[in-house]
Amino acid sequence: MSPIKATTLVLDRRLSASQARRSADVKRILTSILKEAIIRVYQTYFYQVDFGPDVRPQVHIVSHDLFCTCRLEEDCPAVTAVKYYLQNEQGVEAKRPRPGYFPTVPHKCPTCGAGVQYDPHLTSRNRGLGWRCEKGGVGCYWKHQAQALQTAYAEKWKRLGLDPAHFQACTDFSFPDGYDPERLPSASIPGCTLNIT
Repeated sequence: MSPIKATTLVLDRRLSASQARRSADVKRILTSILKEAIIRVYQTYFYQVDFGPDVRPQVHIVSHDLFCTCRLEEDCPAVTAVKYYLQNEQGVEAKRPRPGYFPTVPHKCPTCGAGVQYDPHLTSRNRGLGWRCEKGGVGCYWKHQAQALQTAYAEKWKRLGLDPAHFQACTDFSFPDGYDPERLPSASIPGCTLNIT
């Protein structure tokens, strides 16, 4: 007897998570490959999902916000595999980036929900990948960054037990030893003239 050659599955729109909800056959196929999936944290903010050599593409990268890098995006079975992985607490969870930092371009604008596009001019080491909103342009990007900064300061003040209401501008600042920067010298210094306007 010759060994039976395994069929290679191609993950496309016909074998997606949404199709599994409609078809019992698709659900059965995807359930079998999900059981065999090997999942691990990849580069801090991502999950690497390996479906094995009988599935194409074999390796998928899923972001912390549960979007796959393949064409299926959130409809990819790799996203479902990561969801099961997280529900069953099978291993280490990918790190969530701090507010205002983008390791990938978001799929939707966090400010208004419209689509976004990569903008290399806004990319920085501290803020991650730059993006612009299709509806609000760079205004949505900077609005989100300002909100993230305000939230970070509010959390820090709360952690330190500080009240931001006490950070009002001080109108009178006394110098030590009676020094007054507004004081004029009482006697002129020989050879010097003082022009006061």
